[in-house]
Amino acid sequence: MATILVAIGAFSWWFLDGSTTRPRVLRSRLMLVVDTPEGERSGSSVTQITLKFPGGLTRAQGYSIWTTLVGEAAVVDLGSRGLLFAIFESKSGLARGGGDIYNAAFSPFPQEKFRGESGTGSVATDEYAAYVDELNRLKPKGELSPKYLPILVRFRDLSDPTSVELVDPSDLAASFGSGVTLKSAFVEITDDPITHGIVSRLPWLKSSKVAEYLFPNPTHQPPPDTRAVRDLTYDDFRRLPG
Repeated sequence: MATILVAIGAFSWWFLDGSTTRPRVLRSRLMLVVDTPEGERSGSSVTQITLKFPGGLTRAQGYSIWTTLVGEAAVVDLGSRGLLFAIFESKSGLARGGGDIYNAAFSPFPQEKFRGESGTGSVATDEYAAYVDELNRLKPKGELSPKYLPILVRFRDLSDPTSVELVDPSDLAASFGSGVTLKSAFVEITDDPITHGIVSRLPWLKSSKVAEYLFPNPTHQPPPDTRAVRDLTYDDFRRLPG
């Protein structure tokens, strides 16, 4: 009986998944550099992506890669001017109603340049896994172009999630005062530990481990306005291990 159960389990794994490519883990640091009248300020965070390459029926259904992100938003402390957050949403994702898993780890590093060794005749998943291996081996650093920047936000009151405001990366002065500009953004592949501590900045994140909306709507009634920030959730600021 035990042998039959093992055989059934093995067949189920092969049929539903059947992955022959082991998962890959990639850590990256996103750093923002801001010019202010008081001097240059910077902030960064290290996040981790785990990539799984399913096979079998799962792959046949179109799920070629499963991605899990763990980490926190990057924060730039601008002193009395406030805090700038680079969150886990892209502009296009927020326009679709949120729910993106934004991470800049791959943006400055094209696969064509970091192919790695995957062997002759390798399938696409093995080639992508080799690409991730090459990034881990070389630990490149590159500048993030404006089109790949994440959503930037600030809070009028750090203790109130509904005080969130979008920040225009091309016009930080509108949010933080004259003379404040985004100088540059960089991504670096690293082995450094994942960043922790954002709850000291945003204490309301402690209240829940799930993706609560910043603007609660328990009655599910139409919101009083259609601002894009209403689609932001706790997961846009921190991603916890599963």
